[in-house]
Amino acid sequence: MTKLNSPRSYALGSTSTIAGQKCKRHRTSDLGPRTLLCLTFLIFNLTLVLGVSALAFDFGSSPVITTIGTDAEKSTALSSQIGDLSLGFIKVGSKEVTNLSWRPNFKLGVLGLGLDINYALGEEKPNGYENIVLRYVEYDDGSRGLRYGIIESLTWGHGLLIKNYTNWLAGLILLNNDQLALLGYATLQERYVVRGLWSKTGVMGLRLEEKVNPMLKLGQTYIVDNDGVMLSGTTEVQKVAGVGLDATVPLPLNFEAFAEWAQLVGHGSGFSTGLSWAYDLLVADASFLAAYRMLDNGFVPGYFGQDYETNPINLTSAEATGNIKNGYVTQLGINALGLAALKVAYENYNDSDSASVMADLFAKLPQDVEVTGYYKQPNFTNFRSLSLEQGAIMGGSIAYPVNPYTRVVVHYKKIYNPDTASVEESQYYELRFSF
Repeated sequence: MTKLNSPRSYALGSTSTIAGQKCKRHRTSDLGPRTLLCLTFLIFNLTLVLGVSALAFDFGSSPVITTIGTDAEKSTALSSQIGDLSLGFIKVGSKEVTNLSWRPNFKLGVLGLGLDINYALGEEKPNGYENIVLRYVEYDDGSRGLRYGIIESLTWGHGLLIKNYTNWLAGLILLNNDQLALLGYATLQERYVVRGLWSKTGVMGLRLEEKVNPMLKLGQTYIVDNDGVMLSGTTEVQKVAGVGLDATVPLPLNFEAFAEWAQLVGHGSGFSTGLSWAYDLLVADASFLAAYRMLDNGFVPGYFGQDYETNPINLTSAEATGNIKNGYVTQLGINALGLAALKVAYENYNDSDSASVMADLFAKLPQDVEVTGYYKQPNFTNFRSLSLEQGAIMGGSIAYPVNPYTRVVVHYKKIYNPDTASVEESQYYELRFSF
């Protein structure tokens, strides 16, 4: 099933302190080699001569991350890019620090490399600030691949156990070298695919896929967090392991039928069955998924997901309800020639006071203006609950080209912070160079 991820850019900016800060510790280092300082100083002065400036307020955006060797996306070709220079301010407490950042990407055959090179023009630096960050280095020849770096949107099987997992640590202003992971795969005898995951945050996973025959594909998954995650508002560290089994059968008209079973060891298990569909119309492609799930009271679907590292679910609280949570999930995705993309998902479970709804949008407008938007409401009960005060998260960006090499990017985000019982909004203005 084709994944439709809206194109985004990793943007340097400042961020408010919001709920869901990273629960694990990070190392702060300052490399600052003399060569790097000279280079960045020259670039900075050139920028000033050109009259370029950018202003940032309370915003941190996510990077564009490519996972390798997935069913939906085969070997990913990374475009060579030596640019993406950004100048802005980072807010550290009550002070602001000017920062110059350069994010080159290099591609040579099956090899790829991405770096973040940062230079702070001041003494105050945010937690986790590093001058050189290895954003990713990868090898991918289509049958074997290994990536070391930031991982995003990792789904194994059909998402009952692992869905959109990322080791991106929300709350940090910049990437650092403490949040990297290894992700690899290998195709054996055209019948088996072995996948592996190892993260500096303590998460390790292994998956084996077998194409039994043209009409049946089986998968087995194991994942564990040896370090665990600290639950919000407590000092408790929750360490969980999970296992999963899944089977997929191709059907006519590009449909697939699937069944999946997963267990969070010592807590509960769940079962899911449904249909998925994807079709490429040359000028556009679309995808759809509908599944029914039967879940024990101690099982949380997609437990190793997008919010796992920053805001993990308290399994003890989930089990305390005593409810068996059966329900359904639907997803729809549309992509038109890379000019517009939309992804919508909805989940609802019995004996639950609320459902979950999310939407992600990307559009390329005339004059090469790019617009992104996203919305997420994990506590959806009715259309009145779409408000931010009920826990919704919304944001977006507009990228306007000044010339072929320069874009002005405006980011915006609003989120409800339960710790302060108020809606917090953040903005970030960026000047992005591409050479």
